[in-house]
Amino acid sequence: MAAIVISRDRDGRDGSDAGRREFEDSLARRCADAGLQVVMVPHLYHAAEDDGVWSELQGLGARAVASWLYPRAMDWLLRRHGIEGATPLGMGLFACADDCLREVLSLAGGGSGQGGIREVPGGGAERWYPVIDAERCAGCGQCLQFCLFGVYELDAAGRPTAAQPDNCKPGCPACSRICPRGAIMFPLYKDEAIAGAPGRFMAPDAGAKAMFYARTRKPCPICGRRYESAAPRRKQPAGSVCRECGLPLEPPAQPSSRDDLDSLIDDLEKLR
Repeated sequence: MAAIVISRDRDGRDGSDAGRREFEDSLARRCADAGLQVVMVPHLYHAAEDDGVWSELQGLGARAVASWLYPRAMDWLLRRHGIEGATPLGMGLFACADDCLREVLSLAGGGSGQGGIREVPGGGAERWYPVIDAERCAGCGQCLQFCLFGVYELDAAGRPTAAQPDNCKPGCPACSRICPRGAIMFPLYKDEAIAGAPGRFMAPDAGAKAMFYARTRKPCPICGRRYESAAPRRKQPAGSVCRECGLPLEPPAQPSSRDDLDSLIDDLEKLR
């Protein structure tokens, strides 16, 4: 029988309100009435890496997972835990539970038999960590070079992965800002591009690039210079800094007052 998973919010701790719980319960009832099996789970982003909910979802064969995260963020969170084939639905993108139900039924092909609702208990501590869109990741490793907290490691294929997610500093989205492909998401962040909103991708701006070169002390590929320290630099006039790293440009060399005749005379003097 077709199943849908509903990932609950955290009772206000993620900026939620009573309306979200009402939406979840309404969607669950409507799905069950339509003949679907509904599995209510705690907020999946906060589920620990070894939480039993992941193994349960792996064997469930769900057609859809509805949550308050944006679909791209939920998709890659599920894939991180070996769960593929379930379409992620962002409940916040629907005006009402009925609209979400119609999408669920189109994915499930309609319900059959007796529907039901099962609540999976649990819910751990709040977490904060990056979710990587592997299809956008270019494997450049800038996140690994930049991160101060040891979140990233290279996997067997030599690509960066968030191997130690709980090392991440709560509230810090800096690695997302410096990722050149917009592959790193923080699903609970207020900026829609960083949170993984549909059609929105973070792109490094001048400040983010400067932050990367200041942190890593790597030479800028444009001007070749390095930051002397990671301290923020004072704002410089437009056009006076490197467009890549933000370091002040070297002043242009002053034209020589000597002409070709002077040089020729010097060369003749050397021959005497």
